[in-house]
Amino acid sequence: MVDRSAPGWSRLFLPIGVFLGVFGVFNFAELPLGWKDRQEQVGRYLDATLALGADWVMPVIWLAKLVELALGLLALAATARRDTRWLAAAVVGWLAWFTLFSAVDVWAADRVELQEHTVYFVMFAVLLGMIHVVSAVERFLDARR
Repeated sequence: MVDRSAPGWSRLFLPIGVFLGVFGVFNFAELPLGWKDRQEQVGRYLDATLALGADWVMPVIWLAKLVELALGLLALAATARRDTRWLAAAVVGWLAWFTLFSAVDVWAADRVELQEHTVYFVMFAVLLGMIHVVSAVERFLDARR
C-alpha cells in the first residue's frame, strides 16, 4: 500500500482535522438557531464600528457563515488528502478569522466577546503549534528510516 500523505502527516492529525471540519460545518449549521441573536450582535457591531445600517446585517452574517463553512470544508479536505499544509492553512484561516473578530470586539468595546474570541485564538494557536511540532517530528523520523 502506497502512502500518499504529504511529508509530516501524522495519525494525530485525524482528530484535529475532524474537529476543525465539524466546528466549521456546525458553525454554519447553527445559523437558524441563533438568527435573532446574530442579527442583534452584528447590528451592534456595524453601528459601533462602521456606522452601517441594518441593510448590511444579513450580508455580513452570510459572509461570516460562508467563511466558517469554507474553513471547515478545507479542514475536512486536508484530512481526506492527508495534507499537513492544507490542515495548517485551515488553522491559520481560523486564526485570522478570530483575529478579525477580536479587532472588531475591541473597536466595538465588547469585552465579553473579546474574551471569548481571544480564548478561541489561543486554542487555534496551540493547534497550529501542535501541527508544526508533530509534523517536524514525523519528517525527522521519516528521514531516519
